[in-house]
Amino acid sequence: MNRKYDKCLNKWNNIFSKEVPKTLIKSGSGNNALDKGIEWICNGTTNVLDFGCGNGTMIFLCAINGTKYNVGIDLSEKGIESAQIRSKQMIKGEFHFVQGSIDALKNIDNSSFDAVILSNIIDNLYPDDAEALIREVERVLKDNGKVLVKLNPYITREQIIEWDIKVIKDNLLDDGLILLNNTTDEWKNFFEREFNIIQYEEIYYPEYNQTNRMFWLIKRSY
Repeated sequence: MNRKYDKCLNKWNNIFSKEVPKTLIKSGSGNNALDKGIEWICNGTTNVLDFGCGNGTMIFLCAINGTKYNVGIDLSEKGIESAQIRSKQMIKGEFHFVQGSIDALKNIDNSSFDAVILSNIIDNLYPDDAEALIREVERVLKDNGKVLVKLNPYITREQIIEWDIKVIKDNLLDDGLILLNNTTDEWKNFFEREFNIIQYEEIYYPEYNQTNRMFWLIKRSY
């Protein structure tokens, strides 16, 4: 998997290698819509997995909001290095960070986690990897386990032309990284195969004039 994400990996390694790891103190992100999602995913949750954790911010927010055992996985070794440094500055929560891809999930037992976070990651994968990821998430979650999914904005056909974005195939774009540019309804259908959608929210970031999409999911119990 790693080789086809080399461009993405190099970009994130470059970003994380330049940052100074800082202690996370506040219990919220500063965005009310996102904070509602974080509060929901943490409520009644003991252990949480953040796949695509980057430098760990989302999982540190979870720990501040009451989760005890927190696991982060990311392909970027520089992101993981930053997360590990930051974790030593945290006064709440136990942390374990792993540098790796979807394959790292295969080392996790079935029904191990109360909750999973997928923040701007599943739509930055090739379609086959997005399918593999959601299957692994369903497997490692306990019955009625929760998933918080945050997605990048949908890019319209007009924007693709205006911004001169490369179309790799169908909904798969090269916008500098990899973007699986599904509509909100397409993502809804994708998630509903294995999960119940509890809530859908849009997260507006005024500093970027950009709107992310957020799904609250519950694993079905059979």
